[in-house]
Amino acid sequence: MQNCKKIEAVIFDVDGTLYPNYKMYLTSVLFFILHPFISTAYSRMRLKVRKVDYSENFKELKVNIFAKEIKRTKEEAALLMEKYIYGQFISMFKWIKPFKIIKKLVIELKNHGIKVGVISDFPVGKKFSYLGLDSYWDIICSADEIGALKPKPESFKFAASKLGIDPGKIIYVGNHYQYDIIGANNAGMMTAHFSLFKKKNSKADYTFINYKKFLEFVLKLKTTEK
Repeated sequence: MQNCKKIEAVIFDVDGTLYPNYKMYLTSVLFFILHPFISTAYSRMRLKVRKVDYSENFKELKVNIFAKEIKRTKEEAALLMEKYIYGQFISMFKWIKPFKIIKKLVIELKNHGIKVGVISDFPVGKKFSYLGLDSYWDIICSADEIGALKPKPESFKFAASKLGIDPGKIIYVGNHYQYDIIGANNAGMMTAHFSLFKKKNSKADYTFINYKKFLEFVLKLKTTEK
């Protein structure tokens, strides 16, 4: 477990962490069926963007790469991304509901003086409104705002800076080991891996599947100095 004093914030991944991962998978599959050309081009673009350390013009970078993937002008690519990715794909989250405990968990954390936030690699748009979680966070960070995708440390350091809290006093919660756990760990945060199984030689400070036990873990850390 990393050296830290009292925990001051918990930052969550979104997809597969605040709601079941299979729902993200089903949504992505449906979007692919409806728009296979856009979907595959967007996926290829993300793979290329993930190799970039940081960009001040991140959204423009994505548009430029997307334009090359679909062999359209930048203007056309920007319109297509706005319509299908930031529009239609995000609107498909209307049918998704977060885990029932999430709202109570976040409120309980805040009642104990712990700030809460989220980091999303995907466009946020109206996603949190559809999930019914738009008014619960101290910060909501998306890759477009950050300028990088996880597991780049910039993603996590940006969120810590926005909260005004040292990374060592933050726990990051995510379901993807490489992107969430390794990324946050490299940025100096404590990590909680939301997973059915504990990974062998895991670098996560805590592995859990029960959010009630996770809350107990956080509150214990909050009152214990290392």
